Amino acid sequence: MMSEVLSEIRERVGEENLINSCGDRRCRVDMTDIPRERVVINVDMAFPENRITGKRCDQILIYGNSTKGRLVVGLIELKSGTFKATDVFEQLQGTVDVFSDLIPQTLETTLIPVLFHGRGISKLQHRDINRTPVRFRNQRFPIRLRRCGVPRNLASVLSQSDNL
Repeated sequence: MMSEVLSEIRERVGEENLINSCGDRRCRVDMTDIPRERVVINVDMAFPENRITGKRCDQILIYGNSTKGRLVVGLIELKSGTFKATDVFEQLQGTVDVFSDLIPQTLETTLIPVLFHGRGISKLQHRDINRTPVRFRNQRFPIRLRRCGVPRNLASVLSQSDNL
């Protein structure tokens, strides 16, 4: 079932918009222990600005959690330098609005919005990020934080949310 859903998502997004990893050269995201049966979408390529307006995150990671019987959608935002918490929220929430049509309504889905950052986060930014969960299908999902370049940074955030 999950592999069929992932195949359908690949087809709808287009192979040319898929990538193998979630990081970039300024903010490395370690893919160790991430399920091999997955889809990683380059959001800028798949949903170009000339077709869709508004802010959006860098990548979307989608895989099936067979033990829980649900689809896991990770929204990945990369910030190697300074940033505003409100921009991060707008990018993550804007992406939900863009991709939600790709996910079958009948399939239980959990969302994991993640900000990978290169520098420390001020207490004020941390508070603002904690106050603004991302909304998806009438649920609220907290934005999780991880440092760029740390071994197993993606696996740790997925494990923490009980989705790995």
